[in-house]
Amino acid sequence: MGKLDGCLLITDMDGTMLNSGKTISEENKRAIHRFAQQGGRFTIATGRITSSAQKYVKELPINAPVILYNGAVIYDYAMERTVWEKTLPASVPNLLARLTGHFPGLGVEIYCDGKPYFVQENQITDLHRQIEGFYGKTVTDYHTLPQPWHKVLLAWEPALLDDVQKTVEAWVVEEDVTFVRSDGKYYEILPQDATKGHALDILLDHLDMKIEHCVAIGDQMNDLEMLTRAGVGVAVDNAVPELHRIANRRGKHHNEHAIADVVEWIESAWPKLS
Repeated sequence: MGKLDGCLLITDMDGTMLNSGKTISEENKRAIHRFAQQGGRFTIATGRITSSAQKYVKELPINAPVILYNGAVIYDYAMERTVWEKTLPASVPNLLARLTGHFPGLGVEIYCDGKPYFVQENQITDLHRQIEGFYGKTVTDYHTLPQPWHKVLLAWEPALLDDVQKTVEAWVVEEDVTFVRSDGKYYEILPQDATKGHALDILLDHLDMKIEHCVAIGDQMNDLEMLTRAGVGVAVDNAVPELHRIANRRGKHHNEHAIADVVEWIESAWPKLS
């Protein structure tokens, strides 16, 4: 048993573990390796899909299943299997038909069958392709896509997406979907209970670990439930104001090796994290 046995450290990727160049700093890598060598369990929680997150997983000593699709999937890369998943109801294509008709410039990405499909494209979806290295297909008839779907991502300039968000919230009264603003430019439609926070509860139960021994790090609204549920929630310095209001600790900026800073704090504080 190592010094940090029983401790789970879980972090968001973009804007938290990854710097502005979308890479993991050597300082962060060394700290994560040191954390795992001392018995700590380390994993990530991201909106990315299995293939997009994989290249980063290979760089790290991840020793617990990973939360993907913003909480719709828990995937074990070591075992190459899905531990848990939630999918969208079959009614979502009808909502998309209304949205694309009402907002013809809106970017729409559908995630199913382990792949992204682009229904409507704009400058934001083009940028998203570049950031995540997507080679997804462009489709004109999304009704032909295989079911079930894990999530739908709506992409546009932030001010325009504000209007989309207000419209969607006014239209949708169903209780089997949930919505999250994962970035200023992204608004996601997810299955009910598909949040990073709910997925964290399931992951901890799967690992037989205690919530009070979990440290979670994030920067956006899609991290809010995860930070609230964890024993200690850390909002990086560049996080949205809402996260700083609920977080237990303020971390360093994501360009200043934020994960290394948290690991150093855990090493000095463990087992008393509160």
